[in-house]
Amino acid sequence: MFTKHLFTLLLVSIAFVGKHGCDAFVTHHLQYQRLGELLSLSKTSEAESLMIGSRRSLLQTTLSALAVAPVILQSTAVSAATREPLSDVLYRIMRVREATQQETRLIKTGKFKDVQRANVKLAVKFMVDNYRLNDAFVTASSYLEGSDSRRVEASQVGQTAVQNLYTILEYFDSADVQNLKVGQMSAMSGKEELVFKGLDATRRSIDDFLAYFPKVEVDAVLSKIKEENELNAKEFDSSFGVILNMPPPS
Repeated sequence: MFTKHLFTLLLVSIAFVGKHGCDAFVTHHLQYQRLGELLSLSKTSEAESLMIGSRRSLLQTTLSALAVAPVILQSTAVSAATREPLSDVLYRIMRVREATQQETRLIKTGKFKDVQRANVKLAVKFMVDNYRLNDAFVTASSYLEGSDSRRVEASQVGQTAVQNLYTILEYFDSADVQNLKVGQMSAMSGKEELVFKGLDATRRSIDDFLAYFPKVEVDAVLSKIKEENELNAKEFDSSFGVILNMPPPS
């Protein structure tokens, strides 16, 4: 009787939680089945003890999932209702792509306006943190139509871009690596190549990610960025000098 009621509760729990909560239940069910086979072969107290422990573990997991499931479902609904507009998150992602190009030119030319921009590590941290790049990829992926696997696949492509930037940061965190300074190419001793490769890999991953979205949406965001850049150039006060590190004509 206990087993019958327990598995009834288990099935209700799986139906309520959904596919994302099934793995734990399947694992416990397999453990329960294996212990049942063990008990049928041996009536020792050790096997009976394992069976009782498995029942308790399964029941505890089931009840815990029932308590957590409403929270999971509610959280999902709220996040879908309050997520940023797609154009906003694509804007952040594409600004990071632009920043990787700027940083590459900056390192190659040695032109910089202040000390902070000359610090490669700070520039990369800015891309990751200030643009909330990881969140941008996750939110943008949630807008994709089609199967869940397509959204997961796109999100993984985005995470690759983030990881490429983190690889650069982790390299600078090494005890034997000093921070790269723009304009000090001789001091880099070839280390700039790692940065170039990381920035280039980030751009390619971003391009792969953007390919998941309709071209009209991506082009609209790109047009906005170009308009803002042109407006900034027109409004720039020439008394401060000239704009450094301008992008090449497109």
